[in-house]
Amino acid sequence: MKTFFFLVCSMLLQCSIVNAQQLPRALIITGNGNIPKQLDNYPPWTHEFHNEKVIQILEGIVSIDTTTHLTDLNEANLKRYDLIISNSMFLTPDAQQLRALHNFVSKGKAYFTLHCGILTCMNWDGYREFMGGHFIGGPSTEPTVLRVITTNDEFWGFPLAFRDLTEHPISKTLNDFDIKDELYYFQPATPNINVIARAENHPIMWWHKVGTGKVMSLTLGHDLQAKENPGYQELLRNGVRWLTGYPLIYTERIPPVSTRANTYPNFLKIQNISDVQPDQIVSAAVTSDASLLTIRRNDAGNFDLHLTGKSGHGTFTVSVTNKAGRKSERTFGIDIVADKTGNLAGYLGNEITATASENTSAVFLPQNTVDGDTLSRWSSMNTDQAFLLLDLKKQYDLRKIRIHWEASYARNVQILSSIDSKNWTPIYEDKDGHGGVQEATVNANGRYIKLLLQHKVPGKRGFSIYELEIF
Repeated sequence: MKTFFFLVCSMLLQCSIVNAQQLPRALIITGNGNIPKQLDNYPPWTHEFHNEKVIQILEGIVSIDTTTHLTDLNEANLKRYDLIISNSMFLTPDAQQLRALHNFVSKGKAYFTLHCGILTCMNWDGYREFMGGHFIGGPSTEPTVLRVITTNDEFWGFPLAFRDLTEHPISKTLNDFDIKDELYYFQPATPNINVIARAENHPIMWWHKVGTGKVMSLTLGHDLQAKENPGYQELLRNGVRWLTGYPLIYTERIPPVSTRANTYPNFLKIQNISDVQPDQIVSAAVTSDASLLTIRRNDAGNFDLHLTGKSGHGTFTVSVTNKAGRKSERTFGIDIVADKTGNLAGYLGNEITATASENTSAVFLPQNTVDGDTLSRWSSMNTDQAFLLLDLKKQYDLRKIRIHWEASYARNVQILSSIDSKNWTPIYEDKDGHGGVQEATVNANGRYIKLLLQHKVPGKRGFSIYELEIF
């Protein structure tokens, strides 16, 4: 679960707007080495590359030329480009062409392989070093739908001496997503591989340095259906943006915003908007749907959210320009809800605390119980009693409380309410809990809600909740 500055209800549109003459230049190398004649010592595979779709996805980000001629891999020609994209398979450049490719990258440019593009240049003795590893198998079509993970929490958030858990900027631009696609297997050959996304615990997008340049691979995108997937398109766009020096604008779901307040200070924090450091941002602006809301910059350089009092679905657009003159824009959806409606626990601005979590990473934070995501969760430390405390920011009439348990549920659950966080009134108790979705019908009024959890399930370390809902 990511913990950045805003949570997105729906990802709508991301595009970069720069003058056409200022666009970085990219060269797509495409084609199949098995056509027209089967290569010796290679599998008899062929592939469709859908270059027109790739060009469409990258429209407005880079100016693209396409070639099927390996003779274009020469130093004089490559000087015109900032990025080479390999959308190919089993191409076998000669020694001079490979040297030109290596020099292109090692002197500060970038090389990006798409899907089976990782299978080009396998005739090169320097292939493993250049790619950071090598293809070892696939494609696998099991499972048929892959869950793409963009966080570095494969060890459940526990720190590893050999693994930097810092997320790559591209990982922060989109949430985890599902895709129907193939899975390739890649064996890293260097500890300096930076994983951006993975599926079934295998890297599906990564990069590493070659000299002063960058080599990146994205192994998704087998067919047009996969390339139509919004998550795939975000990985491709933001990979190219990052490789060519654009700002990246981060994302997360924005919780429902209640009309209980007219202003939400520091709704967007300048240091959390983008991968660009605040002192490197030339301009940052936010435009919005004025009928529902306005977002204005405050004296601290952050952005305050101002509501008009109306409810509904609106949008706002964030734009960032860096010192290189590259400008990115992203439009987000936002739901303004009438106060006292819907799930009160999920309102923007609520605060939640709990017994210490299993570790200090974002994977098990108590905030995960009110993020609207039933796949994220809070998990307590090893204990036989714990608490969860939610501040709703004002008094509400309370009628129903719903707990979505992970397997580590409490056999004894007591719920209390308070108007001042000092004097507490019991409003529900279950001494024979069985986990699952536990629903409590209550008749109470309060600002603070406390869950007291006791008697963990035998064999479990503590307690874990996916989501807490209050109506």
